[in-house]
Amino acid sequence: MKLESTTLIKKWQNTEKRKVLNLIAFIKFIAMILIIKLHLMFIPRNKIDYGARMCEILFVSSGFLIGYNYYQREMDCNYKESFKYIHRRLKTFYPLLFINTIYGYFITEKKNYDMKEFILLLSSLFMIKSWSRFCTLATFYNGHSWFLCSLLFSYFLVPALLQGLNNNKLSLSLFLIISIIRIIPEELISHGAFNMFDADFHRGPIIRLFEFYMGMLLIPSFFRSKLYLDKFKNKLWFKNLFTFIEFTIMILIYIIMFKFNNILLRCYFVLIICAFIFIAGYDYGFLSDIFSNKIFAKIMSCQMEMYILQRTINKSFYKFVNKKQFSSIFHPEIQFYIKLIIIFICGYLYVKLFKNKFSIIFDKIIFLTKYIINK
Repeated sequence: MKLESTTLIKKWQNTEKRKVLNLIAFIKFIAMILIIKLHLMFIPRNKIDYGARMCEILFVSSGFLIGYNYYQREMDCNYKESFKYIHRRLKTFYPLLFINTIYGYFITEKKNYDMKEFILLLSSLFMIKSWSRFCTLATFYNGHSWFLCSLLFSYFLVPALLQGLNNNKLSLSLFLIISIIRIIPEELISHGAFNMFDADFHRGPIIRLFEFYMGMLLIPSFFRSKLYLDKFKNKLWFKNLFTFIEFTIMILIYIIMFKFNNILLRCYFVLIICAFIFIAGYDYGFLSDIFSNKIFAKIMSCQMEMYILQRTINKSFYKFVNKKQFSSIFHPEIQFYIKLIIIFICGYLYVKLFKNKFSIIFDKIIFLTKYIINK
């Protein structure tokens, strides 16, 4: 068995691109759609707090997928490697984020064009606004970009975080430690210790880093268990069984979110979501086969662009359409789907027509900046 494990590790190391985890990709896409819906129309949070739950799913699944893609692959643990890693990530979304933030700045009503507003703009452009505990700073202009600001912090630490995935015992120990660290502040605050901690549990980069890393730390156990389960993956009974498990776990997660919305703290939902993402990662059922279809892959390819564009398109929408008249003609739910289609079309066209071009421009700007600094 030890020889078999060693052989599998070498196989992982020599694989250029690992299999796409289709079910997790679909779960992330649905989570993103629900977040966009929450932003574009009012959804009561007394039944399910979709904003909190979907963000937890996105951070845990993002950590899980990065751990999956980089597990047992060489990456130096230093600042240079960290900057190289975030550069690869930044160039895929920052040009669009920059354009939308500038646009959001100029279409915001009742501006004074003073130093305070300029500082708010810079905090958005430099992607540091999620570090503020003040809601005004975190949500100004292209406000929903706080998500990317917090995610960028996790990306920067990926080379260091990967060191915790060196073996199964270490990852399990770290998962337990991080879980305890994630739970204690919330428990203390819920029992009245408000003065002990001053943290934003929704936007805070440190809190989100814990969730991101918890997703990553699942990977050694995931691959170890996958070693035993892969021998059954081509059997029909096993495929049927896992399809049933996939449906059951998704229904169960919904019931838990509904029944325990105002009972469980965020930290316990994070642990439940970790178990959910761990099981969804196996990709053995028929659902995974369905979402591996090229049509679904194309639809889900622009989810980050849709997230960045949502506020800009929503504001622009009401500049060209009479708000009262439109509201009286269409039900809010129909309004949402119309705007969602527009957001999807714009996001998809950006990916197809402009994404690579803007990435090249971004690289050239970075190269020119380095040249000027070094000179």
